[in-house]
Amino acid sequence: MNYINNYLMMNHINNYHRFCALFSAFVLFFITDTDAQYRKTSGLPPEVMAWTVSTMEPWPPHRYKSLKEAMIDNKIFIPLVFRGGMFPEFDYKYSRDSIKITDAPPIPPAFEYKSKRIRPMFRHYKFDKMLNDLVYKNVMLQNPEKFKYSLRQLPETIIKPQSIDKSNEYVGINIKAPVTTPPEKVDPVIKFIPDRKYWTSSFSADIKFSQNRTSDNWYKGEINNMNIYTNTITSYNYSRDKISLTNTLSTTFTINNAPNDTMRNYTIGSDELRLRSNFGLKAISNWNYSSSAEFITSMGNKYVANSKVKNSAFLSPYTINAGIGMTYAVKPKFKKKDRSMNLSLSLEPLSFKYMYSKDKKINLSAYFEKDENGNYEHVLRTFGSTITMTNTIQFNKNVSWYSRLYYFTNYERVLSEYENKLDLALSKYFSTTFYLYLRYDDGVEKTEGSDTYLQVNEMFSFGFSYKW
Repeated sequence: MNYINNYLMMNHINNYHRFCALFSAFVLFFITDTDAQYRKTSGLPPEVMAWTVSTMEPWPPHRYKSLKEAMIDNKIFIPLVFRGGMFPEFDYKYSRDSIKITDAPPIPPAFEYKSKRIRPMFRHYKFDKMLNDLVYKNVMLQNPEKFKYSLRQLPETIIKPQSIDKSNEYVGINIKAPVTTPPEKVDPVIKFIPDRKYWTSSFSADIKFSQNRTSDNWYKGEINNMNIYTNTITSYNYSRDKISLTNTLSTTFTINNAPNDTMRNYTIGSDELRLRSNFGLKAISNWNYSSSAEFITSMGNKYVANSKVKNSAFLSPYTINAGIGMTYAVKPKFKKKDRSMNLSLSLEPLSFKYMYSKDKKINLSAYFEKDENGNYEHVLRTFGSTITMTNTIQFNKNVSWYSRLYYFTNYERVLSEYENKLDLALSKYFSTTFYLYLRYDDGVEKTEGSDTYLQVNEMFSFGFSYKW
């Protein structure tokens, strides 16, 4: 049994020795063949090849992937040029695995540069330069026939460096200025000054569905229903030097359903045509001497519910206001592009108001006072003072607010109107409007159930809107 075991053990040892011998031969053949390929490809001296094999192969694989990439990065792989001069007295000893210099510090092993923690900045660049210099000196001393060129025998196509003496202040350089032809005579550019526009215009129109509610004592009758609301404002203004003229035409027309009127399916709510002109002469700053005229009338027949009595009709009544005074106008500038403001305030201490009703059968109690015989008049002539204010504020591209204030008094009777309209644009052609109209007139009779002269008209609408 022991003999068998010894025999098997000897067989294993012999097989192991054969494997080691074959592996050593294969490695030796591979290394020898690799070196032969390097020598065949590069054609460099054996000293350079020894440096390449001993220094480059142990480096990380990403350093040089092939000999061609190493030739691009290292100057010793380009054609050698003899630069002249003598080297210091060093005793060079060459071996296949390394290059050693006596009386010089040893070259540190390559593996020390694998760790970033112990590698100082730029140390590997200094190491590369030292190796390049050593190889170049070794080739120059032992194989001078490998140098193809020298600085004195470079090809003519190569630009040779030229030294400049610092003692000379100037260096002569031959420079020829390009020949240029004199420029042709060009006529001066004529400035284009467009004609100034003294007339300006604007227009806005609304057609909207709305809900309308008035107070019980509304002077044209109580309204509380859904309606169709239309409104247009057209302006045509003139301004030149110290003279200004503003003209504004506005119309308001509302058609309401009449669920509480047994005689009609619909009725007319607000129907008003207003034309106002103001002439101004520049005074100081934003103040102008001014005179104004205004014409107001109804456009349709407005009936009392369940009755044939009219509250208003065309030219029944109509009102003419005229006055002289001063006007304050301002258009401040804002940093935001879409924000603007246009304010106009007229103070007319001397005003004249004329009201007339062409139709004598309308409800005159809403507009006129009784005469000495107890009958209502259909003509009104009175002098007094008037304050008129209009203000348009554009908060941004989609939100705007318009307000109008009118105040007239003959020092016995007061008539005041305050109109507000807030527009919220949903798109270019559609918007939502909140409308509030306050009216105070202490010259009319109070109605049953309302012991006040204040009249209210509020409306919320949505629909089509257009401006230019």
